[in-house]
Amino acid sequence: MGFRTMKARLLWLSLLPGLALAQGAPVAVPTKTACTVEGMLDEVRVAMKTGSPAYRKYARLRLKEAAIALPPEALGRVVSEERDPAVLEAVGAALATKASNAQKPELLQPLLSRASQDVDPGLRAAAVRALQGSPSVEFMAKNGGVVTYEQLVRDSAPEVRQAVVENLVTESAGIYFGHNPELAEAAVKVAAASDDPAVAKRLLGEVSMEAASPEAVRKLTQQLRSEDAGLRAAAAKALGGVPGSESAGARRSLTSLYKSDSDLAVRKSALEGLARLGQSGARPLLESLRGVDPRLDPEIDAWLSALKRNLQEWHLILREKQRLMP
Repeated sequence: MGFRTMKARLLWLSLLPGLALAQGAPVAVPTKTACTVEGMLDEVRVAMKTGSPAYRKYARLRLKEAAIALPPEALGRVVSEERDPAVLEAVGAALATKASNAQKPELLQPLLSRASQDVDPGLRAAAVRALQGSPSVEFMAKNGGVVTYEQLVRDSAPEVRQAVVENLVTESAGIYFGHNPELAEAAVKVAAASDDPAVAKRLLGEVSMEAASPEAVRKLTQQLRSEDAGLRAAAAKALGGVPGSESAGARRSLTSLYKSDSDLAVRKSALEGLARLGQSGARPLLESLRGVDPRLDPEIDAWLSALKRNLQEWHLILREKQRLMP
């Protein structure tokens, strides 16, 4: 085979991403279609039904990119009528992209209605997942707060509650990089509204509190009195990440928690929160807590050793402490 022939074949494969990325059984090569909602929807249906994971991802991304030029009314109509969860999630994500690009949160009304009102829990979960990666907390507020994550986290279906958590965690890290007070407050409110301790623990453990407002910190502190020890521990760790303006109150609350709570895991989390709040400046306070629970004196020593290194980033301090005492 000559060089030109080989180059031509490679170029041809690059023009067929669905075929080139497909694994397992071969799938039909997508045909050239006009950029309409109907044409794009046909391609998404084929991808969701017969395509490989890579091809399905490609089809979803292509639809999101095309959504910027597609009429929002047609996208909204599909979102309102679609019965396949995978297709609903793909089209819903495209509508969310359209709403974000146009700065028109009202376009999300059909998707929010499906998330809160559909009788099928699989479709409700798909509608919630479709919001992932968009400024959904802001958009819900601008839609009048008719549908909120506080409401959705009370859903009877575990897959809906899980989708709420994934959305908030992803939005905190991927869009605002931990610096959004509204998102921090939403996470605290959703955790308080949830009847599922696992949901609340993950929200408090993974959504950044670096930009939390005084009100959010107050509600977070209230979780230190939860009957669930795991939730108290998660709240203690989260308090370690609050803004400097809130650190004095958080420090008092965590010190009191360490002295009064009998649960070993909660006390460990209180120590971690105190170490994070003060970093190298936390050493005198940590030293003063020796003897409160002799079982945790080695834990305090590990924190003191890690803080002596004067590392500037919290993740480096945490890694050093875990090296000293996992």
